[in-house]
Amino acid sequence: MSDLTTAQHQRQNILNNRYALQAAEQHLGLGGLAYAGETVFTKQQVTALFDISDATVERYLAQHGDELKANGYRLLTGKKSQ
Repeated sequence: MSDLTTAQHQRQNILNNRYALQAAEQHLGLGGLAYAGETVFTKQQVTALFDISDATVERYLAQHGDELKANGYRLLTGKKSQ
């Protein structure tokens, strides 16, 4: 099995499989918040879930922002745009 921390192609294969994602979410009980028909996570939830610091989240966003955005990451602030 590939190391998913270094194998972007393998990560994308998993992320493209909605059945695998649903099974993982149910098995792991990740939580999150229901918003506009999706499950979203606050930064506080992410830091608690992975036991990491705010600085680590910011570093990952800076280093891997393009990949994260391609897979649904977005910053939610203020009112929803129409």
